[in-house]
Amino acid sequence: MFLLRKISSIFALLMLFSTPLLVGTSAYADEKPIIAYVKVLNGACIAISGDVERPLKLGDPLYRNDILKTEDQSSMGVSFRDNTLVSLGSNSLLKLENFAFDPDNNKLTFAVELFQGTLLYISGLISKLTKNPDEDLRITTPAGTVTVRGTRLFINAE
Repeated sequence: MFLLRKISSIFALLMLFSTPLLVGTSAYADEKPIIAYVKVLNGACIAISGDVERPLKLGDPLYRNDILKTEDQSSMGVSFRDNTLVSLGSNSLLKLENFAFDPDNNKLTFAVELFQGTLLYISGLISKLTKNPDEDLRITTPAGTVTVRGTRLFINAE
């Protein structure tokens, strides 16, 4: 009985420590670092990576150059590694162009492009740490480019 409990404990520990290794082991995840996660999801939302479309679920990782698409009556919230928050309303299309958060090496970049829809931006640490907000923090829309200096911004692109 003691041996059986001991083996069960060892097996449980192995499963506990090997599970993180199994999560996100796709070839795509190995090629690109994760820049953000889906934190809120309502309705049908997808991420487009090159020619691949993947339906999003709560907690899914997002990568540089992903295009996020919300369908009719859908919305989503994204949290970046520096705690920047971005929310998208229905029928929105947003490209995650560039993101870097390495304050020790002064690599701080946030750049997205909103093709259509609504976006609510709440700044994270990059906006507080950057010395070049004109270059490091950009939200591009069909009407022009916004360099972010404040903490909250709402954009509607048609």
